[in-house]
Amino acid sequence: MRRLPALALLLVLGACGDESAIPRARTLSPERADHPNASYSPDGARIYWWQPEGDRWRLWMSPADMSAPESLALKARFHYEPIWSPDGSRFAVGAAVNTTLNVVWVMSASGGEPHRVSSGDALENPIGWHPDGRRLAYQTLQEGGVATMAVDADSGTPRRLLPGETRPHIAFWSPDGSRLAINMYELGRNTIWLADSAGGGLRQATTDGFEFLAFPKPWSPDGSAVLYTSRRTGRDDIWVLPADSGAPRQLTHDVRDDYSPVWSPDGRWIAFASNRGLQTDLWVMPAAGGEPRRITDDALREALRDWRPGTSEVAYNIQKVRRSLWAHSLADGAERQLTHDSVDVTSFNLSATGQVSVRIERGGGVSDIGVLPQEGGEPRILLADARAGVPYWTPDGSKLVFQSDRGGPSLDIWVMDAAGDALRQLTTWPEYELIPPVFSADGSEVYFISEREVTTFWFDLWRVPLAGGEPTRITRTGRVLDLCWQSRRPTELLVLAEAPVTQALMRVRPDGTLRPVWDRSTANCGTVSPTSDSVAVLTSVAAGQQQAMLVPLNGGPGRRILEANQVPVAWSPDGRQLLFRYTVGQPYDLGILDLASGSTRRITSTPASEIGTEWSADGSTLVFIRTVSDYGITTADLTRLLARPE
Repeated sequence: MRRLPALALLLVLGACGDESAIPRARTLSPERADHPNASYSPDGARIYWWQPEGDRWRLWMSPADMSAPESLALKARFHYEPIWSPDGSRFAVGAAVNTTLNVVWVMSASGGEPHRVSSGDALENPIGWHPDGRRLAYQTLQEGGVATMAVDADSGTPRRLLPGETRPHIAFWSPDGSRLAINMYELGRNTIWLADSAGGGLRQATTDGFEFLAFPKPWSPDGSAVLYTSRRTGRDDIWVLPADSGAPRQLTHDVRDDYSPVWSPDGRWIAFASNRGLQTDLWVMPAAGGEPRRITDDALREALRDWRPGTSEVAYNIQKVRRSLWAHSLADGAERQLTHDSVDVTSFNLSATGQVSVRIERGGGVSDIGVLPQEGGEPRILLADARAGVPYWTPDGSKLVFQSDRGGPSLDIWVMDAAGDALRQLTTWPEYELIPPVFSADGSEVYFISEREVTTFWFDLWRVPLAGGEPTRITRTGRVLDLCWQSRRPTELLVLAEAPVTQALMRVRPDGTLRPVWDRSTANCGTVSPTSDSVAVLTSVAAGQQQAMLVPLNGGPGRRILEANQVPVAWSPDGRQLLFRYTVGQPYDLGILDLASGSTRRITSTPASEIGTEWSADGSTLVFIRTVSDYGITTADLTRLLARPE
């Protein structure tokens, strides 16, 4: 984390010249496949990827053309792409195998049993190998925020790669292992620093505060430069920083976002993704600067993976997504489609007055906010190019609150009335402000979380009047992970916060201090009952399994509800039933738990996944987004494109 009208497509093709210059794509994955997080071996001869298997994901490998695939022993709930050792004999991967959080595993390239090399209880993912092929760097979320650890991949105890650095950071070894490129995070600012391999000679290389190193390979193959993106202009652009001396160079200057840059194996070219041209496509340009050249030109969603080592091929994922809004009658099971297939609805919210606000994806990073009756129909666009998240209704249905970066390089809180007028920006800070919103008892203020004045990797809780004015800070711990959405106006707020041992669900007292509601194991925000006396949460249990619990908000042990792999979603308006999602296998379906009897019944059983579900105000109808998604691996040979003269 995008469609293109026919007329706009013709205009784009006319502006880009000969369509035949677009490299021919070769799809490796079979139809309807789901193959994310693919990675080539260092010699380019093999490719490794994940694919669903029951309620988990399994790692697979094959020759580079994906012929003769073989399954590997590693299965996980969550995962990232393999990070290869320099000689290609093994790889490291972040995967949630026996826990609910990703930890670091090392595995032989030929298969066999993986062994764990990280030792913490936090979220951990590998970053890269030292050129000696023995030491491995990985990132971990600790009490002070994200940090970089180094460990001997065969034996040894992890240690901090920057032993004296307390600020949150991620560090990457240069190709010869002599230097480090570091992303430093402090007070909502992201800057790039350079140091020697021991962390000595630390110097700040950028100062704007909007810089993110290219992950996982920021260094050029010869170690002379570092690749990153910056939002200093209000949009993502690609930059190169000379490692020894000299000012950073801006490579892209488009009015849309350019992101996910990747060095070519010889360091002469940079491939990247962009939503220029009102659609998401892949581009390539000389690393020394020059005009970008188009790799793809279609309305599909492409996500760049990597160059195939030793070749001029790039690999990328093509995601085919079909999303629309549906309603399901609980009385007779009848369903009706509320929006047309051509309208790509990514999120929605029901109002107390029977209106539905929707976020519509148009492509190229362009999203609109619209509204339609709960009976369905063509959405009326309230705000075009909103660059917004979910548009949430205020409790009386008179206004919409949303987060957007339309006012600058970071996310801020905005509000407008139900007609799309009186648009107002409530926060203007350079730090990120995030919702879902929770409204005050009288509906005049909205609560949100922000990075402002926080020295950790997390957030604090704030509130601001919907009429505008200076925001007020509520908590001062810097340990808030998320604000839990409550559809009713609560007298007390719920947040997820970093506790000494785990991720805890906590109530916010009037003085801003936090009181645990559930801190016995890692939990999510869950869903709060209509009477605000209990919350249904998903908690971690033994062997990395998860269990739904009903937890009293005023204290108490809680009780188990639902079966494994059933996730609570939303309470019925009368509090007697709980909507849940089946998460075994793909796709996801919906079910309802009767809290008095403990009985459950399945509501949907389709080839699609039902997400973002809400109850209608009278409890008679479920409204949800029905989505079908394929995620296949594709390659393109850029030999002719790169040989084309300027």
